[in-house]
Amino acid sequence: MYVCTGPESAKGPSRILRFMAILFWLVILLACIVAEIHTQAFVAIFVGVGAIVAFFLALASVPFAVQAVVFLVVSGITLGALRPSVVHRFERRSFANLSKPNKSSMTNLTGFVEDAVGDEGHPGRVKIKGESWKAVTESVPPIPQGAQVVVRKTFGTTLWVEQV
Repeated sequence: MYVCTGPESAKGPSRILRFMAILFWLVILLACIVAEIHTQAFVAIFVGVGAIVAFFLALASVPFAVQAVVFLVVSGITLGALRPSVVHRFERRSFANLSKPNKSSMTNLTGFVEDAVGDEGHPGRVKIKGESWKAVTESVPPIPQGAQVVVRKTFGTTLWVEQV
């Protein structure tokens, strides 16, 4: 059995650890790229920036603990300092935010109740311009069938209506 005891034996494990660190940061970087492409939340891209910096430190044979600390610091700083401005810059203004009630092209249109309209727990249906829509009301008594209503706001495809 051959046992290497010369100076080259000390280089072997350190080369392997250096290669593993380089590979580790490349995998993190690729995972961040894939995650950012799929989420477009502008979070993974800044973690990826930290991975790039740590990758170059690994190429320079900096100890892994230092690489990890620099990765966390760079990721945190770029995330905290740059993400708000990037999100603001790329904010999609052309799309309606359907996560909260808003005014839309349906606002102020009138129609008639097909099925009695109650609160969110008891929605009904209204007919506006020949189309049937799910509707709710904020008024305490439900709006009876046949009553005329006006749309005050929308929430996705649900209309908030009031009796005329």
